[in-house]
Amino acid sequence: MRGPGPKWHAKHTASLVAAAGSQRPITADMRAPGVSLPVATWIAPTAAAALLGFVAVMVLA
Repeated sequence: MRGPGPKWHAKHTASLVAAAGSQRPITADMRAPGVSLPVATWIAPTAAAALLGFVAVMVLA
């Protein structure tokens, strides 16, 4: 089976569009308390780079 056909889309498109339209956009007020945006933007890439470096050192040692 390759996916839903045209009958399924005709039946469910309206409900899918309505469900997507009812979602609230994420705003700055909805973030976790105490987490600022600048910290959230650099901490994950820094942690990933540190982990990758640690694994490389352990493999080469």
